[in-house]
Amino acid sequence: MDPRVAPLAAILDLNTDLLLNCLDGLSQPEAQHRLDGGGNSVIFLAAHLADSRHFLATRLGRPLTNPLSRYLADAQSIEDIGEWPSLEEIRRAWLAVSAHLRQVLPELRPEELAREGAHKFPVPDSTPLGAIAFITQHDSYHVGQAAFLRRQLGKPAITYTRR
Repeated sequence: MDPRVAPLAAILDLNTDLLLNCLDGLSQPEAQHRLDGGGNSVIFLAAHLADSRHFLATRLGRPLTNPLSRYLADAQSIEDIGEWPSLEEIRRAWLAVSAHLRQVLPELRPEELAREGAHKFPVPDSTPLGAIAFITQHDSYHVGQAAFLRRQLGKPAITYTRR
């Protein structure tokens, strides 16, 4: 694996487990619950994270069919979601795309990682390496949101337990 990707891949692997830990013990209604002030639900965050990892795989030239796309295809926000996937569907999609990225990241050659104009994320590095870095940060941000929402639902804090 390119040494620039290795620490990012390690964080992606950690976030894979952390999101699963966030989902543990939640019922479907709890996962769909939104706080009185609005904002996202845990299930929206989990579906969004799986979707963004699929987007990354595609931008890296190694697409994987996204089983959640039928729920998210036309959604611009949480209000646009007409039907929610089950938590089990989200877990399966999350694990599949995470395993896919675990295989893809070591295959990326330095020249692939350096290709300019691969994305338009709000960071100055538009290369695939920049995309991996941004999605890694994006994962961490939203996993933190899901962990906060879990606590607001009265559930124990997530752990750093690895699977």
